[in-house]
Amino acid sequence: MTSARLKHTAFVAFALLLVPGVLAVSCSATSNRNEFGDGGAGGEGPGGPGGPGSGGMGGDIFVGSGGSGGLGGGDPGVDPTTCAEAAAARTYIGCDFWPTVVANNVWSIFDYAVVVANAGDQPAEVTVTRGANTIATATVPPNDLAKIYLPWVPELKGPDANSCGSATPLSNTVRVPDGAYHLVTTRPVTVYQFNALEYGPQGGPPGKDWSTCPGPECLGECLSYSNDASLLLPSTAMTGNYRVTGIAGWPDANIGSYFAITGTEDGTSVQVKLSGAGEIVGGGGLPSTGPNGLASFTVNRGEVVEIVFSPNADPSGSQVFATKPVQVIAGVPCINVPLTSGYCDHIEESVFPAETLGKRYIVTVPTSPGGGPVGHVVRIYGNVNGTKLTYAGQTPPGAPLSINAGQVFDLGQVNVNFEISGDHEFAVGMFQLGSSLIDPFSTEPKGDPAQSLATAVEQYRLKYVFLAPSDYDESYVDVVQPVGAQLVLDGQPVAQTPTVISSGYGVVRLPLGPGKNGSHVLTATEPVGIQVMGYGAQTSYQYPGGLNLAAIAPPPPPPK
Repeated sequence: MTSARLKHTAFVAFALLLVPGVLAVSCSATSNRNEFGDGGAGGEGPGGPGGPGSGGMGGDIFVGSGGSGGLGGGDPGVDPTTCAEAAAARTYIGCDFWPTVVANNVWSIFDYAVVVANAGDQPAEVTVTRGANTIATATVPPNDLAKIYLPWVPELKGPDANSCGSATPLSNTVRVPDGAYHLVTTRPVTVYQFNALEYGPQGGPPGKDWSTCPGPECLGECLSYSNDASLLLPSTAMTGNYRVTGIAGWPDANIGSYFAITGTEDGTSVQVKLSGAGEIVGGGGLPSTGPNGLASFTVNRGEVVEIVFSPNADPSGSQVFATKPVQVIAGVPCINVPLTSGYCDHIEESVFPAETLGKRYIVTVPTSPGGGPVGHVVRIYGNVNGTKLTYAGQTPPGAPLSINAGQVFDLGQVNVNFEISGDHEFAVGMFQLGSSLIDPFSTEPKGDPAQSLATAVEQYRLKYVFLAPSDYDESYVDVVQPVGAQLVLDGQPVAQTPTVISSGYGVVRLPLGPGKNGSHVLTATEPVGIQVMGYGAQTSYQYPGGLNLAAIAPPPPPPK
């Protein structure tokens, strides 16, 4: 019988068997990606220069058919109780969200879903629309959650793989009017999107029939191989200023990276200033645009422009400037991390507004499927020219001492926790490794690439409500905390002593039980940051579990 590892190699998570003509590409493709984006003279290196769906109560399944703001960032330990309070607080908790499908060649039998958690003391009524059509409704009781399954948007998702995993990912930019879902609630909630939610043939909407899964026909089993999750930001915390935090494409597999811009108001003018490594593949009314070029267009409320880049290009460091608030989600249909190690997986994550970026980050390696620390790939994104960087405690090999606006330093695989500070704001991206590296000796390896962002220390909170869906085998929350802080997870004090990193901060790695239908609550006596991750057979997800989104940094000047 063929091993799961060989099946996954054959499958290569869809996007490896690519391009018109459908050529197979080896999992051990060599990286040709650029290590740096554009940003001026260059930073200093180390040591020198349909109809409504049905509703129900929390924990049930709900199935659908067919700018700018104030400073925000209120008390990091007090959750808003009304939508007006949530809008003023500017955190990840809110009442108005825009779930957006992004490119992933996963079989459509696996579901796109949003999960809504209510940490308040009153029920939250949820309505999901697309354009003028109501798609789903739900009631989420206090301290509970709801999974809301939504139809894929094929134009944004891209084509499904065939039964043997062969597919062609999106090859040009697409524009879809009313392409996003609009999720509104009567009480503040947190929302996460899963693309896709399930990794195997179980779960899903009531009565779901898994017998049509294409996998067994060629690969011998029905596994998605291609999942990730994004923390969705409420529109009240969005702005019109973003520095794209993604990863380069995969040239040997002909897979380009992308980012999707979702409009929240009609008549929004958008400019995208590419980094020196960026190259847009035209489409949807956007012309092809080369490195350092400027693309200008307009989006309306609910409209999505998914900007696809050449496989040799890197969207990271590009600047998005919009006249009204927009949402930006960056990702890749499928990629190896690093490119030379299997296996390929879909990755995505919301991009934080430039005004919310901080000057200090504590970057921790993720918890592996077995519960211990494991390496990851780390990228540093510059937002201001001449930003000086310093490191407390350990310094990862090749770490830069300065960085410019739009510049990207790819540190490759990093196996240590570290603290990094700058005299101006910047961002840090984190990418899980493939299962061949993090679970190499298992006959059913768990994990594969996932994308997340480090949270600035300035945006840490005293309380989090977050999700770890029961659809995955193991889930963890990694908590970065002052070493003297006391933690309580789901009502139980955390006895674990943090592993010290630097400057009085450490990390604890906590396995997650079932919680309340997958919903968890963490409180702390001092502000902390969290990363949430989960693992299934040859797939994973990771996302920042929440953060304040206070405007603590000036936006970049408009592009020229």
